Amino acid sequence: MSSIRIFVCCHKSYDVLPPLCEPIQCGSAVNPKINGILHDDKGENISSKNSEYCELTAHYYAWKNIEADYYGFYHYRRFFTAETGGKRPYFAKGKLTQKEKARFFADERYWRQLIEHNEIIAPKSENMGISVYGHYCTAKYHYAEDLELFIKLLNKNYPEFKNVSEQYLSQNRQYFCNMFVMNKKLFLNYCEVLFNTLSEFDSVKRLHGDFQSDRTNGYLGEIFTGIYITYCKNNGIEVAEIPRLDVNCGIKKRLCFKLFPPESRRRFFAKKIAVKFKISAFYS
Repeated sequence: MSSIRIFVCCHKSYDVLPPLCEPIQCGSAVNPKINGILHDDKGENISSKNSEYCELTAHYYAWKNIEADYYGFYHYRRFFTAETGGKRPYFAKGKLTQKEKARFFADERYWRQLIEHNEIIAPKSENMGISVYGHYCTAKYHYAEDLELFIKLLNKNYPEFKNVSEQYLSQNRQYFCNMFVMNKKLFLNYCEVLFNTLSEFDSVKRLHGDFQSDRTNGYLGEIFTGIYITYCKNNGIEVAEIPRLDVNCGIKKRLCFKLFPPESRRRFFAKKIAVKFKISAFYS
């Protein structure tokens, strides 16, 4: 039986844990520890850089310290779901009932079969009505210079990604949330390329001077995840794209999901207005 380790990145306690999942606290080195779960400050780690790397400190910890056949990462409010009805890339829900948990999360057998029959499980890409590059550069706390520097370093050190990075950044479909499940070979390669590139980026980047802006490494990791998934698809690797489930969503997000469904014309129109007038609600 394959060893499957799916880590749910968190910074506080939460009440949802799907099959095959285990919580890991990100930034354990610089925050009060949550009892009874994994911490990302053991062994070789970058836990103290959590304010810059976000959930990537958990990715790094798994890369350097965990032996498995498959590695996966969710968030404490975002998970993959067994519910495939409809064409939307994600569902937005409040607190889940037991019936909803059974519907959305299925059982261990379901996930084990899905994972072992695919080399990558990825979230459904979402058509944002704007290019990935444009979406990044118009989002609050994001800077074009950071993205351009990261891509320059990536293409210099790993030229095999040059064409695919251009392809991904110019398209409208985007992979969000740094969520995936990968087999060992791909995960090790993903981490090597990502963290080597970010290490060089750290040595030359310009800090922007506030907490949200300086989470840039995490934002760039999300971009690279999309580039890497696209790279794998272009090279014939089996990728299963499935919806994600956002839980414990507030009324505002759930209402927005209902009134402006993802990939709908209404959302595209609202996003154009938001970008024009710098309204952050539709930047993501």
